[in-house]
Amino acid sequence: MINSVKNTILKYNMLKNSNSVTVALSGGADSVALTHILYNLRDELGFEIYAAHLNHGIRGKDADRDEEFSRKLCEKLGIE
Repeated sequence: MINSVKNTILKYNMLKNSNSVTVALSGGADSVALTHILYNLRDELGFEIYAAHLNHGIRGKDADRDEEFSRKLCEKLGIE
């Protein structure tokens, strides 16, 4: 999976003229996997990784849990 993402980034010059990537981190499986993949590629491809999470407040405690999970994941990985 990591190589597939890396090859796509390189093939389409997705990081051309960029030294940072912001990942939309919902706390769900897809965005968490993408966050981990980008985290693992950051040194090799030479970019900083940041995360953005938006709690709309319309899913109650589920949304609060997703926000807390996202915050803890970022703290663990050292992602702003």
